[in-house]
Amino acid sequence: MLSKAVKHTLLYTLLTALSFSPCSASVTLDLHIEAPSNLEVFFLEDLNISGLSPSAIVFSATIVSDIPVPNAIFIFSMYNSSGEIIRGESHKFLLPQGMLHLTNLDLTEESSPYQLDDYDISSSAENIKQQLMQTGYFPSGTYTLKLELYQSDGSVLLAVGTTSAIFTNPFSINLVSPSGTPAMPTPLFMTTPVFTWSSQAMQFLLKICEKSWASADPESVMQENPHYETDPATPLTSQSFLYPASGVRPLENNRTYYWQVTSIVQTSSGLIEYPSQIGAFTIITQPDPETQQILFILQRILGQDYMNVISQLPGFQPSGRIELDGRTIDLSELEEIASKFEQGSYRMITVDAR
Repeated sequence: MLSKAVKHTLLYTLLTALSFSPCSASVTLDLHIEAPSNLEVFFLEDLNISGLSPSAIVFSATIVSDIPVPNAIFIFSMYNSSGEIIRGESHKFLLPQGMLHLTNLDLTEESSPYQLDDYDISSSAENIKQQLMQTGYFPSGTYTLKLELYQSDGSVLLAVGTTSAIFTNPFSINLVSPSGTPAMPTPLFMTTPVFTWSSQAMQFLLKICEKSWASADPESVMQENPHYETDPATPLTSQSFLYPASGVRPLENNRTYYWQVTSIVQTSSGLIEYPSQIGAFTIITQPDPETQQILFILQRILGQDYMNVISQLPGFQPSGRIELDGRTIDLSELEEIASKFEQGSYRMITVDAR
């Protein structure tokens, strides 16, 4: 027969085993980014590693368990192809039965039972840490966010959720044409030019301002009332814009204009605008309608090379005469050539301006 002391010891051991043994709960965990699907820039501060409240909800998780789970632990991590970058582990908590919906705020607020502890940049991510400290945002690339749910000091994995995003950091904008600068504006021979630029961003605003006095610096000019600007409510989604032929103030002869493109970038902190450098062009003549039509067709043929060709011909005055292989051609034949370029029947090999 067992003594009373032995019975108490066995009972304590049994209760302890029942209290801390892994449960057989059925748990699901869904993790997804709450930011817009076109997220382009991710700021480190929005993960709230510093302990300051982030400005927005970045990601959320939905956990569903068929029974309560004691001694549960969250482990959050963020990594790319080079390895783990961010890691944090929560204190033990009781996972309730049913559905639990959390956001990144619940994992960082001090009053939350799910707060992450030792939440920081991983020691193995020294290279990317230096970039994060310098720029404040994650370098371009594909990143995965992972939230794991464990029980019993991390020995039993109950559920895991992952979600990925590609950050492009499309800060730069290259003005392609007109390619002139405030110091050397590009001469234009038409009042309805095509403005083109290159960028990895997806939305843009275009602004054109007239240089009204000789000593005006470009930045001051761009702060004046614009000669023309696109509607901020409907940003451009292509990287080219044909100046309207009617319904707006026309570009005037012998006037110099500055132009600038601003990208609208979707970041983890919301929409942020990034302006390009300032370009410049001068309308130097008002050609007759036929000459203007010729120049428009040439622009279709040459594409982005058009402005480069024109800029090599300072003071050039179109005559309206077109020659091909030593013979004069008319507008209909030039139009036919342009159509074949657009259809891919012809292709450009080299362009020479003389």
